[in-house]
Amino acid sequence: MTQELSILTEERRHEHRIVRSGATEEEYMEFENTTEERHEFHNGDIITMPGVHHKHAIIVANLIGLLFPQLRGRGRIYSEMLKLSIPSYKKIVYPDVMITLGEEEFVNDDSMRLQNPTVVMEVLSKSTAKYDQTDKFEYYRSLPSVQEIVFIGQNERFVEIYRRQRNGWLIQETSDMDGILTLDSVQVSVSLDDVYA
Repeated sequence: MTQELSILTEERRHEHRIVRSGATEEEYMEFENTTEERHEFHNGDIITMPGVHHKHAIIVANLIGLLFPQLRGRGRIYSEMLKLSIPSYKKIVYPDVMITLGEEEFVNDDSMRLQNPTVVMEVLSKSTAKYDQTDKFEYYRSLPSVQEIVFIGQNERFVEIYRRQRNGWLIQETSDMDGILTLDSVQVSVSLDDVYA
């Protein structure tokens, strides 16, 4: 494989492509349940999701492994296989990690479409960072249940936490954390050394 072809293949692996337009949510769900790839739903458009780097998978697995014992009996933690419905934007997306407290709410009793997480977390890669920190950040803020939104660097040690306040969102960056990621809304803490192990 030539270097030029290799670069092109890598770019295509990370791009978002519309595979169908004008779909209803029900048609999207039917489509998504019959394919091995994952797709997001954007107001009628069914869009491919970029591939995941092994570093991304390690960070997500570490987060779930570290947080699950602390949440047992109080809440639940979900990986990137569970969909999140964003009604006000007519979107269905796959956050990397979601945490719920209390009774969970699903769209039309569909246990694959959550609509009330307390915490949403995204692992940022070069190909997804802009989308995650702009569009997805806006979508997540539209959900009244969401109290914290966390962005974690894939290729560098970097964490931002946005916490819902009465008059907006308060940001806390890695440098303020002394190596500990604390989620106030669900009362858990993890070491960044363990997250990036």
